[in-house]
Amino acid sequence: MFKKVCLSQRTWCTTADAITFRWHHRNLSISSLLNPKSNDTPAEDQLLTVQGLVRSVRKQKKVAFLALGDGTTYLPLQAVLSPEQTQGVSTGSAVSLTGYWKPSPSSQQSHELHVTKVDVSEGHDAESFPLQKKYHSTDFLRTIPHLRARTPFNSLLLRLRSQAISSSTRFFEDEEFVQSHTPLITSSDCEGAGEAFTVGTQSSSTSDPAHPNFFRDPKYLTVSAQLHLEAIAAAVGKAWTLSPTFRAEQSDTPRHLSEFYMLEAEVSYEENADKIMDVVERLLQFITTRLSRSQVGEDLLQAAHDPKHAPTDSAVTKETLQNRWTQLIDGKWPRITYVDAVAHLQDAIVHGRASFEHPTSFGHGLQAEHERYLAQTLGNNGPVFITDYPRAIKAFYMAATPSQPADTPSDRRTVSCFDLLVPDLCEIVGGSIREHRKDALLQSMLDHGVIKNDPPDRGYESLPPNFSLAANMVAGAFAGIAEHSVMYPIDLLKTRMQVVNPSPTAVYSGISNAMVTITKVEGFRTLWRGVSSVVVGAGPAHAVYFATYESVKHAMGGNEGGKHEHHPLAAAVSGSCATIASDALMNPFDVIKQRMQIQNSSYKSIVDCARTVFRNEGLTAFYVSYPTTLCMTVPFTALQFVAYESMSKVLNPKGQYDPYTHCFAGGLAGGIAAGITTPLDVIKTLLQTRGSANDAELRTVQGLAQAARIIKQREGYKGFFRGLKPRIVTTMPSTAICWTAYEMAKAFFIARNER
Repeated sequence: MFKKVCLSQRTWCTTADAITFRWHHRNLSISSLLNPKSNDTPAEDQLLTVQGLVRSVRKQKKVAFLALGDGTTYLPLQAVLSPEQTQGVSTGSAVSLTGYWKPSPSSQQSHELHVTKVDVSEGHDAESFPLQKKYHSTDFLRTIPHLRARTPFNSLLLRLRSQAISSSTRFFEDEEFVQSHTPLITSSDCEGAGEAFTVGTQSSSTSDPAHPNFFRDPKYLTVSAQLHLEAIAAAVGKAWTLSPTFRAEQSDTPRHLSEFYMLEAEVSYEENADKIMDVVERLLQFITTRLSRSQVGEDLLQAAHDPKHAPTDSAVTKETLQNRWTQLIDGKWPRITYVDAVAHLQDAIVHGRASFEHPTSFGHGLQAEHERYLAQTLGNNGPVFITDYPRAIKAFYMAATPSQPADTPSDRRTVSCFDLLVPDLCEIVGGSIREHRKDALLQSMLDHGVIKNDPPDRGYESLPPNFSLAANMVAGAFAGIAEHSVMYPIDLLKTRMQVVNPSPTAVYSGISNAMVTITKVEGFRTLWRGVSSVVVGAGPAHAVYFATYESVKHAMGGNEGGKHEHHPLAAAVSGSCATIASDALMNPFDVIKQRMQIQNSSYKSIVDCARTVFRNEGLTAFYVSYPTTLCMTVPFTALQFVAYESMSKVLNPKGQYDPYTHCFAGGLAGGIAAGITTPLDVIKTLLQTRGSANDAELRTVQGLAQAARIIKQREGYKGFFRGLKPRIVTTMPSTAICWTAYEMAKAFFIARNER
């Protein structure tokens, strides 16, 4: 006994002692039917089924012929059927034909399908179907994107592309490259290869707070995967990708597309451009060899022989295509320098062999007409590499040609790069050796205008070129208020100890004694008496102070040369200018502060103090100590800034924001400057507190010289160092707080500015 089990158009027959298998009928692709080398070629008179789209129908009285395509080959399958079987069948119809495979009397193909059954899909409208058996221009096909792949030539291009990707993948795998898929949305324009498309949501707006941008930073569609691949190659050695690329170039030509796929590869630790060109040769030879032996290659030759897909004089013939494949696979690939290529073009002009519209001198890029001529003549109608282009016309990241003499003029220098030219298409591959030396790369960026005297490694201490003056002033004001508010009690002790001829109850043996005595006798709040004057005055004064400092420092070149350069003269001059400007604003508030800090001060508020001093002593009372103040603060600030900048360079060689370094360097610099300038500070205190003195001589003192003479007569030279300890104790944490607060605010604004 036996039974039959039918599975998917196949009949399986089982018996007790044997198993046999036979075809009932088969579903085959048109490619396998028409290819005599296919293993699936059916026998004559075999029943089979074919599905596809009708390319054309030709009816006669007793017979009809149908051309059927399924996208697997360029040539159609000819089916023979009766006129009655073509009912409802027209160009574009999706059909399933069942019939017998028989020899064809036509010379166009060896066999044809004699149809016994026709199944037609419903819904096809023959009158509105736009594709017919004729040539359709690419402009017309762009208007019907959902149908254009149905044309024989476009479906062939899809299969060609698929095979090229498959061959590339296999080649790079054999060469031990790592494939990667890089981001399509990026933050950079890579090499400035073209105007980039900006990415955002439909409702996003930079000016409407109700609809902010989806991304915090500007984002673009990628113009190249190069930067990502370089990072990946640094980790894995060799990397490649085939990804979409977008360029918003205003050029309506086939050579400038807004969207296309680009194959990119990166190799680490390779400094020889010839080795990279070897990889390019092997890749294209591998792709071409596989293509020439495939059904896709056969179809391309058939399409080149068929003028219907592109009836123009410029169409590539079958013979031309075969010759190009031979050149790619077996031919020599010349490698010609740019200098020799230009000389070849100029020689052709001189001897009348060619004429060109564009210039052919050194320093000009090669245009399509030049590249086409070079491929025809130097490449013998095959591929040719042009190497070592002028540095000025290539990207900034390309390394210099290693073989060029060191004394080569800058306008004649070349870079280690290449372009691969082929007939008609011109440049199809470009590559270069990357510049890995930091200084050379920065110089190239400057020369190409990528950066403008502001190298990317500029230290944190130097501000970006678009850093606003307002941000500088806010940072300075924040620093000034923080400094004077925190250290105000110590500053009060210093003022009390520097007063000449104080009352018996205001004589202190040291800082701790002064702190305890004032707190016990006058109350703890006395330590903060007059603090509002420095809050009101220190903010604007320090805003002017640091804004002037940064402006003068930048003008004197203090920010040039990167983070490792030191400019002590620029630091000293900018600090001096800063203190002259800020003291003009701060001096009146300093007078009010010290008048309120002395013992038994009669002033109730800073407004009362200012009004009383102005009424009794005039406007000059607020500036009587200004010359002395400048005599003290100018050297003080110059010393402080030079010391701070010097210590910052030593302690923070990377030039980055480091609050610990800023705090330590600021405090130490302030302490050094304060100790050296204490005598001038004692004189300044005498001048600013003269109006509150009980001693007649002190009340009438005029100027720095007279004040210094009185101090020396009464106390000797040691009198000039009264309050030295509290001054240093006050100044060190004050300047530490000031610099730390300023640098913190500056770092905040720089970070926000870079976003």
